[in-house]
Amino acid sequence: MNITDVARGERSLTIEWDGQSRVEYPYIWLRDNDPNELHPDTKERVFDLTSVDIDIQPTSLQLSDSDVAIEWPQKAQASVYDIEWLFEHQPGVVRQDPAAVGRTVWLGKDLEPLPRASAQACRDSNAALAGMLADLKRFGLVIVDQLDDDIDAGIEFGNRIGYKRDNNFGAIFNVESKPDPNNLAYTSVHLPLHTDLPNQEHVPGYQFLHAYKNSATGGESIFADGYAVCRDVKAEAPDDYALLSRIDVPWRFHDETHDIRAHRPVIIERPDGEVDALVFNAHIADLPDMPADVMIEYYGAYQRLMQRIRREEYAVHYRLKAGEMAVFDNYRVMHGRAAFDPTSGERHYRGYYIDRVEVDSRLRVLDRGE
Repeated sequence: MNITDVARGERSLTIEWDGQSRVEYPYIWLRDNDPNELHPDTKERVFDLTSVDIDIQPTSLQLSDSDVAIEWPQKAQASVYDIEWLFEHQPGVVRQDPAAVGRTVWLGKDLEPLPRASAQACRDSNAALAGMLADLKRFGLVIVDQLDDDIDAGIEFGNRIGYKRDNNFGAIFNVESKPDPNNLAYTSVHLPLHTDLPNQEHVPGYQFLHAYKNSATGGESIFADGYAVCRDVKAEAPDDYALLSRIDVPWRFHDETHDIRAHRPVIIERPDGEVDALVFNAHIADLPDMPADVMIEYYGAYQRLMQRIRREEYAVHYRLKAGEMAVFDNYRVMHGRAAFDPTSGERHYRGYYIDRVEVDSRLRVLDRGE
């Protein structure tokens, strides 16, 4: 891409690219993003924005075949902007992001067979790991197989991706039926579809659930795409959607040593109006505290949401084999399980969370070939 014309305005530099598009580059933006005023090692900005006038203008400008050099008031050296850099960083154009993977919303019948990845391939190949993470972002659910017969195999897999999120259950938690449980996951009862830890200040991003041992009768896993549920609620019951996305509700986990609470809506939207998260866990919903004049309407919307979530059309049923791991987006994919008989065999799962930002970071680094 070549520059065919440069025009100096009062507040912006206008560049014409190959006689076609004309792009404005505000002077203050150019001054703030001088490539030479980044730390040489950290690449962090060292320029102090408060040191210049917001209406700064260049004192001179020189165009060459490879760059644009601008001299500024009270700056000894010219700022040099590579032409390719200017084209790639046009104001108003969002920077390309390798982690910006489009999402595919699904019903149960759409996800057959389930997205899969080999743990061995992801360990040995960056391309395989990047493909697995892209599928995870696209569908919200991936089954990782071929894990070693090792209690720490699932943990080691996560080490290739990012930091594990610590919480009151520990950075690593063992999901087994045990005496005196402080969570229904540590029993053998049926768990309806839900998302984890809506009571936390920041809801965890992705859950990794490794089936280390799974010979007990029952305990089939259930998954459903919360984005599909939200899409259908918005289309078929817009008043319910408005209540569920507008009203904060209390969530609470408490035991002998913890009492962790947060307020947030069941449906959380992004600024563009798309759904970012379905936050749903009926077992740790605290006492509703919205005003009485909206409470009955809200209860109706919440009950209808629960009924919809239980429709079989949304569900995927899968029995994890020993050596497999379900990885799913806790902002999106609800999970549950059938009841199991703890006397019929071993059932030992190990789990942890890795936040969305860590997965996105790994995708970007893998895209750089590192």
